[in-house]
Amino acid sequence: MALLDESTEELLQEIALELAFVQSGGQSSIAALITSLGKLQQIAAAQGREKALQLSRELGGWLVELEARGTALDAGELEALQQKYQPLEKALYAEANKTEAGFTINLESQDDLELLNEFCNEGKDLLSQVEQGVLVLEEDPAHRETLNQVFRAFHTFKGGAGFLGLEPIKDLAHNLESLLDAARQNSLVIDRHVINLILAGGDALRKFVDGIEQTIRSDNKTAPIIVPTRELIERVRSTLDGNPGEVTVEKPGETSMLASEPPSEPANEAKIIPPIAEINKPIPATAKEIEEPQTKPSPKPKAANLSNFVKIDTQKLDALIDLVGELVIAKSMVVEHPVVAGQQSEELSRELRQLSRIAADLQRNAMSLRMVPIRTTFQKMNRLVRDLANSQNKQICLVTKGEDTELDRNIVEALAEPMIHMLRNSIDHGIEHPAEREGLGKSAAGKIEIEACHQAGGILIRIEDDGRGIDPARVLAKARERGIVDTDFNGNTNEILSLIFEPGFSTAETVTDVSGRGVGMDVVRGSISRLRGRIDVQSVVGKSTTFSIYLPLTLAIIDGMLVGAGNQRFIIPTLSIQESFKPTASMLSTLKGRGQLVNLRGRLIPMISLCQKLKIDSGSADPSEGIILIINSGGQAKGLLVDHLISKQEVVIKPMGETLQSQPVYSGAAIMGDGRVALILDPDALGRSESPRTESPSLSN
Repeated sequence: MALLDESTEELLQEIALELAFVQSGGQSSIAALITSLGKLQQIAAAQGREKALQLSRELGGWLVELEARGTALDAGELEALQQKYQPLEKALYAEANKTEAGFTINLESQDDLELLNEFCNEGKDLLSQVEQGVLVLEEDPAHRETLNQVFRAFHTFKGGAGFLGLEPIKDLAHNLESLLDAARQNSLVIDRHVINLILAGGDALRKFVDGIEQTIRSDNKTAPIIVPTRELIERVRSTLDGNPGEVTVEKPGETSMLASEPPSEPANEAKIIPPIAEINKPIPATAKEIEEPQTKPSPKPKAANLSNFVKIDTQKLDALIDLVGELVIAKSMVVEHPVVAGQQSEELSRELRQLSRIAADLQRNAMSLRMVPIRTTFQKMNRLVRDLANSQNKQICLVTKGEDTELDRNIVEALAEPMIHMLRNSIDHGIEHPAEREGLGKSAAGKIEIEACHQAGGILIRIEDDGRGIDPARVLAKARERGIVDTDFNGNTNEILSLIFEPGFSTAETVTDVSGRGVGMDVVRGSISRLRGRIDVQSVVGKSTTFSIYLPLTLAIIDGMLVGAGNQRFIIPTLSIQESFKPTASMLSTLKGRGQLVNLRGRLIPMISLCQKLKIDSGSADPSEGIILIINSGGQAKGLLVDHLISKQEVVIKPMGETLQSQPVYSGAAIMGDGRVALILDPDALGRSESPRTESPSLSN
């Protein structure tokens, strides 16, 4: 029996100890055991131990259900726990045996870490080129330029691996390069089998790269990186010899799709991750030849002259942008200082205007350094749609527009997860099977369109499919059935459709590996809210569904409306404000059970008093003396009553302390020109019924 690496052995010892505590009746030990199994899943996934990964997921899921019950395990459950754990431990050692020589990389030299980091960065770019090129070849196998591009990418990848002595990577890349070279020499036909083989090879290489990156970041830089590739290499060689075998491609939407993203959870907070899809057989062919291409990835732009670029650590870039933000704040404080403002000097005013222009230009140029095209996120969706369409025997054409639209790098990186959720729902719930579509008079191939464009100082991302649409009546019935809304709830179409973003909502009759568990769309809304954006949905039953995501250009600064409530000032993102007006007494009413309402052009809108929400003493008890802002809160229109509007400003966002972070109604803070702090409000949290746990803090000083 082969030995495991030191970190895995230590983890198994921890699990053995936690099992003993669980058997002695310790309820808290179940949570610790679940956490340790989550860590074990990460190790199994990183090292390609598929059987161990599957067993640890099953055991973890079972324990999560038992923990939710809140009682200790009985004798039968304790026996079942041992029976479930023993095969997992055996699988770890058995697979360690299988993954010995030929699969393992050891990073022995600390001096090579910088070179390895460069290799990983370049390798991820090359593998993205491979993936996009292969999807083009799937539609047009005779496209010589793309074929040569994919061949060169593998060749470059192989060269870098060979220079660093990464023999398993070099060996796999060399075999894949040989596969492409055979196609270039017209001795191999690029068919579905070859496409799947190249994609599987790219996935394996990406796992190696991910493993190297994780090892570089970890404390244990001598831990072996294990990815099973021997079987894959044998299949490549068999294909070259004219004896192709079965090919297993990466599971749709899993590791390969997000390989370039940083982990969302710290390594010491591992969680049980439910399985997404287990594909243990070749992808079945569709019933008919696809009438339209499944994906239409945009052609790869020509490489820019690299001599015009300088690589810089993103931490240094972020530090520069933070300093520029501090400079802008300091400039505002100088310009608005009472002593300076009281000077009647034309020369001083001219110099201050020049200072403001220079500071604004510096900030604008600094922020542009963080702007990147959204192309990388869009390109990840091509593979996702392709794999999910094949796994469900559906024909789907993906069209992307506006790939050159630029926005903050952090936003681009964070967009992948919510977009994957929406596309999975579109494919699983929206797009019909070819036979059903033809029966409805539609083309056999469904269409999903993703578009990004600038709108009103921000970014609009639109995801539209031509599937069956969302039935508001069915949504309302499901929401009532699950207790999401009261039985007497009777909102308009937009309000009903927005219920799909509520936790636990799902219209799926059966749970699949893609959807149906009631998690997903609420995660989407939460992710978009954290990016200071919002999401809307429109649908025509039987025809289409469109999701619209509105995002700011950057997370560092926002356009905000400075409002007054009592003696306090707050900032509301202008992206969430639809309109503002001064109400008359006749527009206001109170409905029992629903609170205050405002009648805006015949439409009754729930009203929230900011002073009452934050428990602030208002200067006036008469709402007609204030101003109402119509804001988008959780997909619904709400009227926010404030005492007065002060100004519209572009502010630099600052983090808050732990006390304020515990109150969801606040999303950040900003230092104003007079030195006072104004809190930034979260429109979604404002619309919820609960009030903050404490009164609004005084920030006048």
